[in-house]
Amino acid sequence: MMQMYFSLELEKQAQAWADKCTYSHSDPYGNYGENFYAYARMDNDSAAIEYVVKGWWSELIYRGALGPYPGQDCVAFDAPQNNRGIGHWTQLAWWNTNLVGCGIGRCPKYKSYVVCQYKPPGNVYTACVYRAGEPCASCKDKCDSKTKLCLN
Repeated sequence: MMQMYFSLELEKQAQAWADKCTYSHSDPYGNYGENFYAYARMDNDSAAIEYVVKGWWSELIYRGALGPYPGQDCVAFDAPQNNRGIGHWTQLAWWNTNLVGCGIGRCPKYKSYVVCQYKPPGNVYTACVYRAGEPCASCKDKCDSKTKLCLN
């Protein structure tokens, strides 16, 4: 898995979409992944993003961990996995996603509307969310010894 880096480009795109207060994906055919969440609280921006990301990550806790199919190390994203309602989590955990940017819209109906965009996008059917195995085993360049994430 890759270490995530903040992207001003993705933040700008996410903010532009969040400001529209449209509860839908911005571009289903875009070259980025996207998660969004609306709720009726107006937290400060950091608290709102933390709350939402923890909610997306908790899909794994409440809906069960993914596991590789028997005899494979690839934890695949497919229709049965997607139908479990873990698509926000898989986008966060996607093996080669390393850029993220988020925006927060202040909307009359939802109060806080958080949009995060990711590159490269995840949630590609039949592709691996990640490969099971030793941390850093598939890093091309460097590995962070503390986090065990690949660096680019």
